[in-house]
Amino acid sequence: MALLRTAADKAGCEAVLALADIRTSHGAIPADKSYGYRTRGWYDDYEYSGGASDSEREYDVKELTDSDVALTHWTGPDGTRLEETSLHVPGEEVCASTSSGDLTPYSSEYEGYMGNYGNTLDRWYHRAAVVVWPCDQAFANRAETSPAWALDELAAMASAGGTPGAQAAAATLAPFWDSTLRPRAPGVESNAAELFGRALRTADAVADAATAAMLLHPFVIEDFTDAYVDSFGEIAGRYGDQWTAELLRTWFGPGQPTWTYSRGPERPRWVADRLPALCAGLHATGGAGEVAAQRLVDLAWEWLSRDIGTGLAASPPSYSDQKLADLGRPLASVLLAAAAAGAASTRGSISGYIRDQADTVTTLEMSALRAAVKVAGKGARGAAGFGDLAADCAARLGARLARPQRASGDWSIELPAGGCTCELCDALRVFGEDKSRRTFEWPLAQQGRQHVHSRIDAAELPVTHVTRRQGRPYTLVLSKTDALFTHEQEARTRDETDLEWLAARYKADA
Repeated sequence: MALLRTAADKAGCEAVLALADIRTSHGAIPADKSYGYRTRGWYDDYEYSGGASDSEREYDVKELTDSDVALTHWTGPDGTRLEETSLHVPGEEVCASTSSGDLTPYSSEYEGYMGNYGNTLDRWYHRAAVVVWPCDQAFANRAETSPAWALDELAAMASAGGTPGAQAAAATLAPFWDSTLRPRAPGVESNAAELFGRALRTADAVADAATAAMLLHPFVIEDFTDAYVDSFGEIAGRYGDQWTAELLRTWFGPGQPTWTYSRGPERPRWVADRLPALCAGLHATGGAGEVAAQRLVDLAWEWLSRDIGTGLAASPPSYSDQKLADLGRPLASVLLAAAAAGAASTRGSISGYIRDQADTVTTLEMSALRAAVKVAGKGARGAAGFGDLAADCAARLGARLARPQRASGDWSIELPAGGCTCELCDALRVFGEDKSRRTFEWPLAQQGRQHVHSRIDAAELPVTHVTRRQGRPYTLVLSKTDALFTHEQEARTRDETDLEWLAARYKADA
């Protein structure tokens, strides 16, 4: 050890003590068991009870098939404390003076023949290790296994007057920083959220825009909560409006991994629950905070408008309605945030976008208006433009209710435009628009029947489709159902209820 430490010093390296877990896997069979052949495959009657060492049983051990070395702890820089780590070491970086096979494993497990795998003996060892690395890689090596330590160390270095040294140390993190904070594999939980506050403080302390951007790049907007408003306002003031705008766009994506950027319900929930308070807090800090608040509103609306467009274009209609209803709370929050941030132009863009959409947007409007009643008072709703939204929604509902109700003998059905103008869809459209015709017996080959099925199901038309398997080609039998009338009556009742609610809640706001 003394010689190794001396050699490391002369080579400009650091040597630390570490603990390693080692797993080896060998081909093996119990030496005292025989194999036979059954009609269903090879078998053996060895039963492993678990926890037995190699000395408790004898094996015919074959070649080494796999091995793994993982460092679990190492000594801290001062050599007096133990730090947890979790690093896998490739075989070409390992040198052992004593083979693990010459030692006693603390656990072993035998897997018998299982058809296409098995006849393996796994052994686990605890071993001491000496880890040697170049001194200029010491900070990066420790940072990769402990980002929290790295952020605290950088902040301490900068606060002690070592800003250039902190910047140089931070530069060594760039090759792996994103993957360390944001594991690039679906289903792997990240610790980024709990490091967000540390990263903001450190990014401020290093006093360099590029370094600060690198340290903050791995995070996503869902990590940003109102607890960090003051810290973010300070850092925005230090590095300027353009730097802040680029950072916020990075957090919104799409530069982040797909499973981070599209994290299921987390983005809508964050917008609904966090955005108004964040924008109000940033706006109150003044200066760069005000600009950041407006930029945050713009990015939130940019994201939300894409999701709304997806919902409006989605099929079947029930899925579209559900998606639009789910986006009501985020829309209400974006409007409230725009008012809090003084982003009048964004609020106007939102109102104009909603007015330009088809009538299916009333599902979104009603959901947003109901959400606003729950979270905002009359004055706040008026400032956020909910009166205009309510007026547009009421006008649409009123226009629908003013249309004549369907006559009892009118069986016409409109086939929504689906981007297909083939002959089959034209024939389906003609059948649907016929007011008196209720059934259609249509000889069609399988591919044609499948296409017609898909159009009916995608539009959720009140039409049954059954194949009569007689003759060639089989006959597709289409039948309009009474749901045509019940669905329209239910929709009319819903519109009447919504219009009455709007009149009661928003008449004074308009």
